[in-house]
Amino acid sequence: MRVFIAVLVLIFNLQSWTKADDISEFEIEGMSIGDSLLDYFSEEEINNARDESSKDRVFIQKTFWSKNSTTYKIVQISYKRLDEKKFIHGVIGVVSFPNNINKCKKEMEKIVSNLSLLFPNAIEKDWGKYDMPTGEGHYFPFTFDFKDSSRAMVACFDWEKKTNIEDNLKVTLYSAEFNDYLKKQNY
Repeated sequence: MRVFIAVLVLIFNLQSWTKADDISEFEIEGMSIGDSLLDYFSEEEINNARDESSKDRVFIQKTFWSKNSTTYKIVQISYKRLDEKKFIHGVIGVVSFPNNINKCKKEMEKIVSNLSLLFPNAIEKDWGKYDMPTGEGHYFPFTFDFKDSSRAMVACFDWEKKTNIEDNLKVTLYSAEFNDYLKKQNY
């Protein structure tokens, strides 16, 4: 029930915005592309957050478990390693759907519908079903690409039971620079 309420809050928050042509006009937990991570977390909190960065460490990805959030269980933030101000290049909000990928996909459809209204000039693509590179499950991505190469994505992840990872819904924002970087890394 908490997940359903959280997704409803997300949907109603989306409806309060007018049509956006710039991904920085969209927020996840109040954070947007171009904001400084230091406006939301202290250096100590950032240093203590789980680090899930790629091997080359051009961008740092930190995972924060939300304490006060009613919408997302986890928030992942990406910023450039050498950027002292830690400007945000990627924001991911995660909602869990324990062993319920069908419910996840229904909520994903609602969010995609709302984002279609919010981003009428973005190029939309339903990617269908993709196997995870690790072989531990599959996912269903839907993307919104902007003229400047930035991207918003909504995806449900269906994890194999043996991983002990809950099925989840991710709402993602990537700056143009980070999106281009990920494409070069084959993500």
